[in-house]
Amino acid sequence: MNAIALAFLVGTITLIIACVAGYVLLVRQNRQHSLRFRYERGKLKNEHEARVLAETSLALKDQLYRVLFAHTTDMVFMFGITDEGLPGHFKEVNVVACETLGYPRDKLLALSPRDIEATETHASLTGYTRSELVTLSDDEIMDREAAFAVRPTRQLVERIQTEGHAEYTRTFLTHDGGHVPVEIYSHAFTLDGKPMIICTAHNVAQRQQTERALQESERRFEEFFSHSPVGVALYDGKGKLTHVNQACLKMFGVPDTQQFARFDPFHNPFIPARMKRVVEQRDTAQFEMEIDFDQARTDNLFVTSRRNVGYLDVLMLNLGLDKEYTQRGYLLQVQDITTRVQTKQALQRSERQLQQAQKMEALGTLAGGIAHDFNNILTPILGYTEIMLHSMDDNAPNAEFLKEIHKASNRAKDLVQEILTFSRRSDQKNKPVHLIPIIKEVAKLQRASLPDRVKVECTIRTDQDVVISNPTQIHQVMMNLCTNAGYVMRDSGGLLEVLASDVVIGARAQSDFPDLEPGRYLRIRVKDTGCGMDAATIERIFEPFFTTKPSGEGTGMGLAVVHGIIAGLKGALTVESVIGKGTTFHVVLPVVEQQAAEDAGTTDIIAGGGDKSILFVDDEAAVAQMAVRMLRALDYAPSLASSGEDALLMLKESPGAYDLIITDLSMPGISGRELAQAVKELQPDIPILLCTGYNHQYSEAEALSDGFSDMIQKPIVMRQLAESVAAALQHAAG
Repeated sequence: MNAIALAFLVGTITLIIACVAGYVLLVRQNRQHSLRFRYERGKLKNEHEARVLAETSLALKDQLYRVLFAHTTDMVFMFGITDEGLPGHFKEVNVVACETLGYPRDKLLALSPRDIEATETHASLTGYTRSELVTLSDDEIMDREAAFAVRPTRQLVERIQTEGHAEYTRTFLTHDGGHVPVEIYSHAFTLDGKPMIICTAHNVAQRQQTERALQESERRFEEFFSHSPVGVALYDGKGKLTHVNQACLKMFGVPDTQQFARFDPFHNPFIPARMKRVVEQRDTAQFEMEIDFDQARTDNLFVTSRRNVGYLDVLMLNLGLDKEYTQRGYLLQVQDITTRVQTKQALQRSERQLQQAQKMEALGTLAGGIAHDFNNILTPILGYTEIMLHSMDDNAPNAEFLKEIHKASNRAKDLVQEILTFSRRSDQKNKPVHLIPIIKEVAKLQRASLPDRVKVECTIRTDQDVVISNPTQIHQVMMNLCTNAGYVMRDSGGLLEVLASDVVIGARAQSDFPDLEPGRYLRIRVKDTGCGMDAATIERIFEPFFTTKPSGEGTGMGLAVVHGIIAGLKGALTVESVIGKGTTFHVVLPVVEQQAAEDAGTTDIIAGGGDKSILFVDDEAAVAQMAVRMLRALDYAPSLASSGEDALLMLKESPGAYDLIITDLSMPGISGRELAQAVKELQPDIPILLCTGYNHQYSEAEALSDGFSDMIQKPIVMRQLAESVAAALQHAAG
């Protein structure tokens, strides 16, 4: 019982355990199935949502594609590929393509890319042998030509399919036969298992037109830049030369761009001082630049073929900043104004010379008038003195005093002669003269008279020294110039240089001596190392009675006389001076080939004969009385007339009574010239002498042409009077 009960109990328990285990297993399986179901359901839901999202995205993409396809500004074409590997008919085109090519949509879709592309015409019958040209028919040749024509298209399609895309250019034909240049981007894709190509064609006609216009503009700019008469140079933002035209190279005389690049337009010694700061800061500036090309070559600034000094009008233009605030660069614009500046300088010199000439003319007229009156005063003083000396012994009690009076009168006469020389009215006899001996003589005198601290150097660089002049005048010129040069160095010492050399005045040298005719000249340079002169002093140094010497040491006539002598010899006189460095005078005289004549020797006073009657005519009583007494002292029989009218009356009353007539030129009533004409009508054979002190409108040559035998200068000197009277009487006697 117990055993049976125990076995039953054990069985029952086992059954219960088995039931419980089965239930637990069933519950677990049910839970697993529930989880899997929920997973699968979630998975299906996710897939559904993803599909919906994909469809939505595809719809959006399709919509976006449609929008882009329809509204892009470029032409869009989509087409398939035929079995022969050629583009097929268009599957899709956008509105822009239809409008640009001028086709309705349906007609454009009926075409292929080959139909709208302009193809180049190839030369026919190329690539055939002679036998093929004979045996092939026209159809076979056309087929072969067609196959040859489509070969590039087939190769392009193969490249697009292989690489997936391609870029190239074509020219499309419009419906009305026009041409549209395009840039094409093609992309290969597959649609429903078929190869397709979509092309985007960008119209580049406007761009090409712009490019052509830009190229034309650049060509014109380059042509203008190269051939412009204005010099132009371009520099980058760092001041490095990038371009320069031929005009600029020519203005600077440099051979090429490399040499011009050596010239620094921002830092060079020729920039005006007032503009240096502006130019160095590279601001826009305009100025005139004076370039000494000899200095530029010496300082190795640049290689140049130009010489001397040139003047350039320079515009330095700052080109500003770009959008990134970086300096764009600089433009240098240059114009050669050398001719204009030299013309202006020549005009200014001419104006100054004209003003100086007018001033000197006025002063000369004044000086001549003074000399005329002074001659009338001096004539009786000198004349009576000579008469008294002629009539007494040298040991007479008053002879010594008279000699001193005679010496002082001669000095006064020389002063009058200087005044007449300054006024250019002195009629001295000129002849061919060798200047080198005179120059050496003056230099020798200066060495002897100047202090030892003043060194004198005389250099002769020519043997062409014959000048039509007067030895006394040349000596006077050299003495005045050398004496003035030695005077300014008498205290501090220095160097006096005298240089004689040849100079040929041509077209270029005439800018320095505009009043001289072209030809060969002798230049005498007198240079000192003294204190120099300022511009105001230089303006006045040739004025008579102007002097910088202390009172009592100078009359102010020296340079005025030099100026008058040089002008009378048809030469030129210029001066250069720098304060603290000295002064240089240049004397330029025309040379001749003739030999200098020997100086005539002195002769004794020639006395006349008592049987020769002379009529002396002068309105100045003192002069007339002195002349009459001087003629008596010379053993002539003089008569006196105080006017031209009196002289004519005396000639008419006593025809043939006079052997010679001496007349003044300027007299009230009938002048000496008119008197001579009237006398020639009354007595043609009678000789007439002209006695005058000054007349700026009547020369010795004119006097001779009017019938005067000779001209006697006042104040009257007994020797001159005796010689002129004797010569005239001898000539009349035949």
